[in-house]
Amino acid sequence: MLTAMITPSHIIYNWAFGQSLALAKRAKLALVMGGFLPDLPTYLFFAVHTFFIGTSQQTLWDTTYFESDWSTVITLSHSLILWPLAFAIGLFLQRTLLKFVALGGLIHVTMDFFVHNDDAYRHFWPLTEWKFMSPVSYWDPAHFGTLVGAVDSVVIIALLLWLYNLVGQRLKLVIIGSMVFYVLQLVASFFIF
Repeated sequence: MLTAMITPSHIIYNWAFGQSLALAKRAKLALVMGGFLPDLPTYLFFAVHTFFIGTSQQTLWDTTYFESDWSTVITLSHSLILWPLAFAIGLFLQRTLLKFVALGGLIHVTMDFFVHNDDAYRHFWPLTEWKFMSPVSYWDPAHFGTLVGAVDSVVIIALLLWLYNLVGQRLKLVIIGSMVFYVLQLVASFFIF
C-alpha cells in the first residue's frame, strides 16, 4: 500500500510553508532540506540492508529497524530535543540556513509525532525512552492509516496546485510528477477502504 506522510509529503509541506512566508530562495531550499533530513538515516538503512546486506524486507521492517544500531541514528534524526536546539543555535548565531534547515526538521518530526503508533519514535531520547504511540498511523489501516493517507493526498494535491502557479517551468515538471504520484495514492486508498 502507498502511504501518507512519507518523505515527499514532508518536503511539500515545508515547500508550501516556505512559499507562504515569501522566503528567499535559499531559505526555502533550507526549509525543504529540513523536511528531508530526518528521514535520511532511514533511506541509508534501507539501502545498506537491501542492496548490500540482502536483508529481506519483512525482517528489515519487522525486526532490524527496531533492534539494530541504526535505531539510535534514526531516533536522533527525529529528536524533539536536537532540532529545536539547532534552531535556537541558528537564531543565536544569526545563521539563516541553519535556522531554516532546523525549522524544516522540526516541522517534520512534529508531524511524525502525531502519526506513528507502534512504530513511534523516542522523540525525547536520551532523556527518556518514552514514546507517544498515537491513536493514528500514517500507514497502518488498523490505526486509520488509509484515511490519513487519503487526507494527506488531498491536502498535498491542493498544495501542489497552489505551488504550480508560483514556480518556474522546471519545477512545474516536478509538481506534475508529484501530483501523479499523489493522485495514484488517493485512488489506491479508495480500493482499501
